[in-house]
Amino acid sequence: MLNTFRLSLLAFFFLSNPGLKAKEYKWEKVKYEKGVTVYKATKENRVAFRGIGEMNGSPDHLISIIEDPSGWKNWIENLKSGKLIEEINPNHKVFYQAISSPFPVSDRDVVYESKIFRDAPNKIRIKMKSITHLKAPKSIGVRMNIIFTRYIIETMKEGRMRVTFETLSESGGALPDFLVNWASENYPITLFEGLRRELTKIRK
Repeated sequence: MLNTFRLSLLAFFFLSNPGLKAKEYKWEKVKYEKGVTVYKATKENRVAFRGIGEMNGSPDHLISIIEDPSGWKNWIENLKSGKLIEEINPNHKVFYQAISSPFPVSDRDVVYESKIFRDAPNKIRIKMKSITHLKAPKSIGVRMNIIFTRYIIETMKEGRMRVTFETLSESGGALPDFLVNWASENYPITLFEGLRRELTKIRK
């Protein structure tokens, strides 16, 4: 049950609010596992997490995986539903995701926008934040409060990328902070594994 509970939480931690700058945090290394270095930082009694690792594939393929609702079920644990709500332009979209949680925990969902910034030929950022939207579905339980998340994708050499993932989230509802923090600590590893797996499918 605890493992299922953790997986239900994990799927939401790649969303973001860029209003808080990740660079303001003092990152402390937690562990290195499966090619991912995990860091944490505490500020105002909240714990943020960062994962850094390498992946094979192209940045555009990685972005297509992150922003493709039809493939989310392949790498987001306990996904109940998800969809594109609005495409404002190719670099600015609004999404919805819902995640099933084990009884008696309420299901969670979130509405968020995703913005892509191409800072340099070898560097791309994805920044997301929770928003309200007129076309968003009614919440299925508890709507998440996402504080920040971002991806930084840097091309190292042809076919190889260095990816940095940073996130801070409040789950909402009656979830103990220690459990949310524990799930967040493991999520960067789970996330990188899932994205690497999906990139492998594209290369075949």
